Amino acid sequence: MFKKVSLQVKISLVILIPLLIMIAISNIINIIYVQNISEKLSYKILEEVAKGEGNQLSAVVKEDLYQITGLKYTLENMYNSGVTDRKAYESVTKNFFNILPNTVIGIMIALEPNAIGNDTNYINDYPLTEGQQTYYISRSSDNAVTERSMSRDEIDADYYNEPIAKRKEYLSGIYEFNLGNNDIVSMYTWAIPIMYQNKPIGVITADIKIETLNETMKNIQPFEHSEGLLFDHYGNLMYDMGSTENLGKNMYNIYPKYKDHNVFETLSKGQTISFEDYTTYYKGYATYYFIPLEIAEGQYWILEIMAANSDIFKDSDMMRNVMIIISLIIIVIASIIVPIILKHKVTSIIVRLSKSLLKISNGDISFHINNDFLNMNDEWGDIAKSCENILNNLNKVVTTVKRSAEQVSTAANQVLAGNNDLSQRTESQASSLEETAASMNEMASAIKESAESVAESTNMVTDAKDALNNTGLIIEESVNKMNDVHEASTKIMDITKLIENIAFQTNILALNASVEAARAGDQGKGFAVVASEVRNLAQNTQESVKNITALITDSNDKANLAAKSVQESKEMFNDILQKMDNASAMMDKINTASQEQQKGIEQVNSAIGNMDSSVQKNAALVEEATAASQSLLSEANELIEVIEYFKLRN
Repeated sequence: MFKKVSLQVKISLVILIPLLIMIAISNIINIIYVQNISEKLSYKILEEVAKGEGNQLSAVVKEDLYQITGLKYTLENMYNSGVTDRKAYESVTKNFFNILPNTVIGIMIALEPNAIGNDTNYINDYPLTEGQQTYYISRSSDNAVTERSMSRDEIDADYYNEPIAKRKEYLSGIYEFNLGNNDIVSMYTWAIPIMYQNKPIGVITADIKIETLNETMKNIQPFEHSEGLLFDHYGNLMYDMGSTENLGKNMYNIYPKYKDHNVFETLSKGQTISFEDYTTYYKGYATYYFIPLEIAEGQYWILEIMAANSDIFKDSDMMRNVMIIISLIIIVIASIIVPIILKHKVTSIIVRLSKSLLKISNGDISFHINNDFLNMNDEWGDIAKSCENILNNLNKVVTTVKRSAEQVSTAANQVLAGNNDLSQRTESQASSLEETAASMNEMASAIKESAESVAESTNMVTDAKDALNNTGLIIEESVNKMNDVHEASTKIMDITKLIENIAFQTNILALNASVEAARAGDQGKGFAVVASEVRNLAQNTQESVKNITALITDSNDKANLAAKSVQESKEMFNDILQKMDNASAMMDKINTASQEQQKGIEQVNSAIGNMDSSVQKNAALVEEATAASQSLLSEANELIEVIEYFKLRN
């Protein structure tokens, strides 16, 4: 069972819970709103940083393009001036290379076949290209400068073919190049065409170390835990502050999750993309923001800025924590102040009111409400006045009810005495009717038994009559069958007479045949034997027929006697049947009279039963009235006892 909770606690909870809910909802909405704004602001910062750093990076990358563009203009002017000395072009290139920063590790010029003079005249100078002028100057990691001509395979590459074919600058992706003596460096190459009368006559290339971009990329750090990555237009990694082992590898091979977001395909179209994902590098979620850098026309390098979400949302998280702390302080203060206010303004008054109501619940309505309570000019004063009115009205009502209950009790005693006398007389009358009804029931039972016996006898006579009728039918059928036997015997006698005549005729014929056979002598012996046998057979047949005829005659006589006996039996049964009909008619009359008597007795019995029922109902009503009087008296006494519960004013 729960312990009783004070009203002060309950009201405090009723006030505080909605307040807490509203504060929580308000904080949640504010936190979500602030986080959304912070997120948008952080993305905006990432975007602006990416754009700014991208522009700076593009400027750094294109600075080398602008430098070799100066060499391009110098060589084009020399060609337009008619300079045909190949060494002069190489000398200008060498001088230009010497003033370039160390990040430019090599410059190449390669002229189209026969661009300056006939290449066949320079086979000894450029044996690897069959006289086509090529020149490459480079510096190693220890700043040793090397000059040499290029081979056919070396110039048969994108950095030569693309500028010639498209007549515009070309930027290669990252690749490794051997400067000699296994001095392998990672670099990218700018290539621009040398033009004459809008036709390309050669190509200038500048090989730039990847380290050129390191200083710029290191400065890309908009947040404490953030860094920039750079990929070329093939998606190969050019810069990663975390490591160098993946340089030159494709982004999808290094970071397969980039493929899920179609990073390379989107950026190749010149569109930006961003997403959030978990990274083990920051051991948490990070935001990835990618922008395309159009270094050359149609060629986009990819700048990626990755920042930990913990840094991006650092300010919003701090604001959220501050709001939560402030809310908790408000909740604590409200939890302390609200119960104190309720105690002084509500619960103390309710305690006084509850004591007055407790007296009323115990039946004490003799007191008055305290004047301090009555003199309040607010809702509490209205409640006090209402309680005082309730006490006044209760005193009036209870006093009136008590007087009425005493009067009802006196009247109930008088009604109870009259009902008791009426009950005794009604019970005596009901007893006499019960005895009369019992006697009529006995007479009705005797007449009913007689009627049932007569009805049973009538049924027995009817059954006997039916049996006699069936026996008469059987005897009549026996007579008919005896007549049929007699007719059959007569027909058999006619047939036997016919057989006897046939046997007699056969005997005569056999006798004549014997005579004729005797006359024939020896030829007729055989026929005489046959005739003799036929004669014997005819005599035997005639004798048998006579015996059958005698038997049938005797049977016919006996059948006639039996038919006469059966006919006499039929006449006797018909006489018995007539007498049974008379007896059945008499029994029906007796049965009808018995039923009439039974109906008369039943009607008398029913009338007595109705009288008895009426008397019983009257007796029941008297008993109910008596019980009601007793109940009324009990209720009146009980009401008086209940009224005594209240303590009334004098």
